[in-house]
This record gives sequence, C-alpha cells and structure tokens, in this order.
Amino acid sequence: MSLIDRILSTQEFIDRPPVLIDIGASGAIHKKWKKIARYAICIAFDADERDFDPGSSEKSLYKKLLIKKSLVSDKSGNDTDFYLTASPHCSSLLQPDKASLANWAYAPLFIVEKIAKLNTTDIKTALTDFSIHYIDWYKSDSQGIDLKLFKSLPENIRDKIVIAEFEPGILDAYHDEDKLNDMLTYHDCLKKFWLAELSVKGTLRMPFEKLKEVIGHPFLQKLVAKVGKISPGWAEMAYINNFTDPAVDNKRALMMGWIGATLLKQHGFAYSLAGKAAEKYDDPLFSKMQSSSARKVIASLISFRYVTLLIKKLF
Repeated sequence: MSLIDRILSTQEFIDRPPVLIDIGASGAIHKKWKKIARYAICIAFDADERDFDPGSSEKSLYKKLLIKKSLVSDKSGNDTDFYLTASPHCSSLLQPDKASLANWAYAPLFIVEKIAKLNTTDIKTALTDFSIHYIDWYKSDSQGIDLKLFKSLPENIRDKIVIAEFEPGILDAYHDEDKLNDMLTYHDCLKKFWLAELSVKGTLRMPFEKLKEVIGHPFLQKLVAKVGKISPGWAEMAYINNFTDPAVDNKRALMMGWIGATLLKQHGFAYSLAGKAAEKYDDPLFSKMQSSSARKVIASLISFRYVTLLIKKLF
C-alpha cells in the first residue's frame, strides 16, 4: 500500500472522502486524480454532451462519480444562451469573438453551430443537490468564465479548497471572458493560494484560410498548429492553498494538502506541510510523509531537468 493509500484509508477520509469538482469535463475526467479516485467523490459538469459520456470503466475508478449534465454559471437562471461550437471543447456561455479569432489557425473550432437555450445552475446549488458541502480539489475549464465561477463560491467553501486549477485565456477568444491577467490579479489580492503551476499553451498566428492555401490536408493543418511556432493563447494553471487560514489548520486538511502538493510534484511544500502537521499532532504518519517528501526533493538532483541545467552551466 502506497503512502497516499494509507493516508486516504484513515478515519478522516473515511468520514469525509476527498471531493473533486470537474467543470467542463468534455473528453475525459481529470487524469491527475487517478491515484486518489477510488477514495474520492467526483462531481463532473458539462452541458455539451457530444464528448462527455464517461464509460463504466471510468465510473468504476471513483468511490462515487456524480454526473451533472448541466450548464454551470456564477448564478442560476432560465433560458440562457449557450453557444454550441464545432468543437465541444469550445462551447461556452460566452459568444466567440469572431473578429479576433479570424487571425488564428484554430478559428474553425469556435464556429457556432447552434445557440441553445438552457437553464443554468450555480456550484453551491449543485453541491446542495448532492448533499455535499465542501470541495478539496477544484478544476475548471469553463471557456471564459473560470474566475466568475470561482468567485461565486461561498467563502467557507472556497477558502478550504486545497488545489484549484483553471484554464484562462490569453488571446481574445470570447467576448467579455476572464483572462489570465484577471486570474493572477485576483489571487494576488486574495492571498489564500499560491501559484504552483503555469503552462502556457497556444496556436498558430495565421488565418485558417491562409493556412489552407499553404497546407491542404486537414490532418497536417492540425499538426502544424501544434508542432510549429505557436503564440500564447491560453494557460493551464494550478494553485495550492497556502495553509495560513485557521480554516485549513486541521489534521485532515494538512493531509489532503500533502497529497495534493505531492501529486503536483511540489515536494518542498509537501515537506513543509508534513512538518507542520508533525509538530501539531502525535501521529507517526506525518513523519513518514515528511521523509517521503525529503527523498523526492533529493531525488530531483538526479532528474533529467537538473542534469540538463548542470550541463548548460558547465558548458
């Protein structure tokens, strides 16, 4: 049994299993959760059902998988416009910015095929419907409203979240969308979470019609937009709770924080959390957690990334 398994088998997690939220779950539910899925309750949201149909094998990964085929917004409402685009991954409550997208190779993904009138639900209402009142790991890819959704959470839920992941835009893909700079500014003011991961993604700055003049085959068009020189278009980011709030200064929260930091490979922070817990609680498990994190920090010295950095310094 791994150390993560041992932690999640404690009474703290038997009484309160990890709760994972996946907003915008088109394609597949979050892969980072694989090691904790069988202990966890996962709530997955997506209103565009064209690429959202978890099979029995995926459902069996979780202690409980709750599917909400619903449009999630920062507030509940009726007959809200939902823009169904050529790619299910680009469908949004926000209207695509056609003029801006015209400059980019991936513009066809955002072509609006239908405007559906749907009812919306807010996250708090959805949690209440499932009789769940806390979130441990929050992941949102809502195509332009990630920040609005996160801000709509009640403080007593939001401030206890351990990991929060978002995918904000950089270029203008939608009208009135939440952008990367908005997310960074908000968290800089909130001071409840620290930025643990930031991966910039992008596409080819070339109108699709011009791309077709150069490359005719659809597969090669997609390929060049991935392997060629890309411009920043959006970002994948993960925040970790900084554990300075009394609301997360308890045994279960510190254990969940160690698990989350470990899965994100933030072993230095995981070491600090385990040490904080070891000082407060008389439980040998925390010493094992601290030792495990220390070994992983040391192991980074022989990583490929470190060796590459060393070679650059020497030569």
